[in-house]
Amino acid sequence: MEPSGKERRLKPRFGASLPCRVALAEGERDILFPGERLDCRTRDLSESGVGLVAHTIYLGYTCIVDEGRALLVTLELPAGAVEMEATPAHYLRLDSGVGEASYLIGLRIASMPDEHRALYAAQLDALSKSEQG
Repeated sequence: MEPSGKERRLKPRFGASLPCRVALAEGERDILFPGERLDCRTRDLSESGVGLVAHTIYLGYTCIVDEGRALLVTLELPAGAVEMEATPAHYLRLDSGVGEASYLIGLRIASMPDEHRALYAAQLDALSKSEQG
């Protein structure tokens, strides 16, 4: 029998609804919309990835969930903003097609400055402790 997603995961995931922004990495920016950003919210965080919910999968004319697409992600943690580079792992449309769209986007963390990684790790630690009670 195939293991479920939770059993297959190497790193634990913690539910967290935090404001975040997604932008295209500098070399990937749309020339018509170079400063375009997508405001969204996190759904969950792990050591290796971020799940977020957004109303679109496009920045200008560029699809952010294309395989290998380099994204700049800013998370607004209680202790301060954390920036990271990430790539899309998967996405899923959540709504039923009626009204405004909603997408779950799974991102794989590619890199993060050391000082931001320390803040991010502290947030994961706090979430882990709060889930344990």
